[in-house]
Formats: sequence, C-alpha cells, structure tokens
Amino acid sequence: MAMAIALTPREQVAGHFGKAAVFVIYDQQGLQVTRIENTGSRELGCKHKKVIQRQLAECGVSEIVLGNIGQRSLARLLHAGFNVSRVAPRTTLADVLSGSVAKEALTSAEQGRDCKREKGACGCGCGSKKKAPVVKVGMSSLLPVSGLTKIGGFKL
Repeated sequence: MAMAIALTPREQVAGHFGKAAVFVIYDQQGLQVTRIENTGSRELGCKHKKVIQRQLAECGVSEIVLGNIGQRSLARLLHAGFNVSRVAPRTTLADVLSGSVAKEALTSAEQGRDCKREKGACGCGCGSKKKAPVVKVGMSSLLPVSGLTKIGGFKL
C-alpha cells in the first residue's frame, strides 16, 4: 500500500490532478519509493491522465493525495479502486507527510470539479457516446429496406 502525492515543481500539492508536474510515491513507512513525471500536464484531453493512472497502479499505489480533480477523472480513479483524498492546493509536502493537514476523502465523482468543457470537447471522446454510423445508399452492409419507393427522385 503506497501513497502518491500530486505535486507542483515547488514541492507543493498540485491544484489539479491532471496538471500536476510530478507524482511522488511513498511507502507505508513514509519513505520515497519513486517519482512519476507527468509529461502530459499541458496536454488537452484525458489520454495522459489514463497513462498516469496505469503507472500509479503498476507502482502499487492505493491512495492518491491531490488538490482538486475533475468529476470524470475522479470517477475513473474510484472505479479503479484508488482511495482519493483532497487537501488544500499548495499545501507543502512536509505538511502532508507529517499529517498536520486535514485530508478530505473523496468517495463519489460528484465531489470532483465540474468539467469546464462540454462532454467530449476535450478531443479524446471521454464522456461522449459513440454515434451510430451514417447509413449511405449503396453500402453492402445495408439490410433490405421495406416500403422504400423513391431514392433521390427515382421510382423503384
């Protein structure tokens, strides 16, 4: 059981999960195990957040401490079995490790921030449902259409 803390370059708790510069992982004794650089922190979309989630899982992380997180990312982390806690953004790393700061357990997606973009507008397709393919005349996969009498003005 390891704990990951989302940090800024100044070793403060990052204000947002996806924009954290680094995730520092500590074991149960409070010893630093590793650091995961967030190379996609300036990217739009969710792909880099999914990569971070996978890396955290591979390191055996069970708890994530952060400043804020969006609803969809929070839902994804909770569904994957992570315990997510929120502290005030810019809290120092030393305060988190010493336990002198209160952690708020995030247990449902509604506790995350609302998405500032419309569903799927981040470009990755998250939150958007796949649209049915457009049916075109002449497609070989079309099923016979009953009751069709005209196509483009031509009688059948």
